[in-house]
Amino acid sequence: MNKTGPQLLELSPGEGFLIQEKYLAADALYSQIKEDVKRRAVALDEAISQSTQFHDKIDQTLESLKRIVERLKQPPPISAEVEKIKEQISENKNVSVDMEKLQPVYETLKKRGEDMIARSEGTDKDISAKAVQDKLDQMVTIWESIHTLAEEREAKLLDVMELAEKFWCDHMSLVVTTKDTQDFIRELEAPGIDPSVVKQQQEAAEVIREEIDGLQEELDMVVNLGSELIAACGEPDKPIVNKIEFILGFSKQSMEGPGGQAG
Repeated sequence: MNKTGPQLLELSPGEGFLIQEKYLAADALYSQIKEDVKRRAVALDEAISQSTQFHDKIDQTLESLKRIVERLKQPPPISAEVEKIKEQISENKNVSVDMEKLQPVYETLKKRGEDMIARSEGTDKDISAKAVQDKLDQMVTIWESIHTLAEEREAKLLDVMELAEKFWCDHMSLVVTTKDTQDFIRELEAPGIDPSVVKQQQEAAEVIREEIDGLQEELDMVVNLGSELIAACGEPDKPIVNKIEFILGFSKQSMEGPGGQAG
């Protein structure tokens, strides 16, 4: 049109203005279409690039989140020892640290995905938008599951630690009391002949029997705590608590003597 327009203008000077107007309008329209196509091509390239980056990044993030959730679903057995439980609580808190590091990426992907869907014809008409929504839903679900599992794990660890602290504290107290009672029994003199001496020894034996009866109550409490701790802790530590209970029971029996009573 740029070539034929001026030629027609020379051939028909009377209609020159009309011809010029038409070819200039056609030229402007062509330039506009060309610019629109160019902008459209740039926009498509940018959309493809953003989509590729989004899917690559969200796939990486999903893999990281899946690894975390798998660790939480199969945690190591809870220990029966207080210091080890504290270590496990610290390890569990590391999950929160990992999640804090991923938070900016999570928020960015969520917003970018929502923007991509908003620019589409909708998830019910656009397959690409539906794929984006599916990945966003998966990411959000795993994210929330991680927080829930971490909170449940911490609550359980704290409960078991409280139980373990009580058990080991009462156990140590019982060990001290048992040793004192055993020492007292060993220091008793052999049965005397003098009635007054025998009477004193009988009174001492009665005190010991009361001590042993009191120890039985303490032992029962520690054994009950031990049973709760065995039920709450993992398999590897169950024998440790069982062994403690056996030793305590054996110590008490040794004080009572073959006949079941001290003295």
